[in-house]
Amino acid sequence: MSAKNVVWVHRLGPAMASYRYRAALPAQEVGKLNGFKTAINDGNADIVVFSKPLAMDLDTARTAKAEGAKIVVDLADDNFGTVERDTYMQFAALADAIVTGSPVMRARLQDYVKRDAHVIGDPYEEPESAPHADGDQYLWFGHMRNFHELKTVLPAMGMRKLRVCVGPKVVPGTIPWNPANIREAFRLSNIAILPTMRGHEYKSPNRLLNAIRAGLFPICMGHPAYTEFRHLCWVGHFPTGLRWADAFRGDLNGLVLKAQDYIRDRYSPAAIGAQWASFLESV
Repeated sequence: MSAKNVVWVHRLGPAMASYRYRAALPAQEVGKLNGFKTAINDGNADIVVFSKPLAMDLDTARTAKAEGAKIVVDLADDNFGTVERDTYMQFAALADAIVTGSPVMRARLQDYVKRDAHVIGDPYEEPESAPHADGDQYLWFGHMRNFHELKTVLPAMGMRKLRVCVGPKVVPGTIPWNPANIREAFRLSNIAILPTMRGHEYKSPNRLLNAIRAGLFPICMGHPAYTEFRHLCWVGHFPTGLRWADAFRGDLNGLVLKAQDYIRDRYSPAAIGAQWASFLESV
């Protein structure tokens, strides 16, 4: 039984997916297990987990370590080709342990920082809704930094009815992302489209998981994180996936139901929280 105090540090707030999947939900679930006490961005700590770390947090990390806390850095995004590279390199050198969100990112970190990382995936956050994939309403949703992925498949969409929910900044002609708007977009839509681009292979399947939970059938391009689900949704050539979904529309609800059964326990906040708790016991 642990008696460790664990503080997650993530400065970007709940509008950022990584705040919810890599800080808020893990902290909530770990706090239910093994006697852990958890908090976000405040409090005394035996372990400090820096998720999506910022340069401003380097001094905080150094001070916490000097005072005896263990430092964990969660490097789930490949920002090593950006201005954040130096910050990430310094955190990796300072950390007692490194966590990441996918096997692909683990391999990249071995190359970038010459250290191993422990892989813990993202949980879903959507409540489970009855499948409603047997319709012609399509949805793309995500962060605006991924908006260019959508543009690459618009020609293939043709005249199909497409709803777009994007944030945090407002994009003209789209639905601004917030919890209420994305839930309504899920309710009104039938099929989620998840195009990807080269270089993003490190990402987790969190959008696929939430689309399935919301009752939609996902059409995905090939991506390492989606391969696990290829027997439950379309993963591969995007235009062919659109045509396949048109041809087998009557089968889509059944596939979504099977997908919901598959992910319900594997990717729940409780299951992911248990992975974090097991890891933190070893730090």
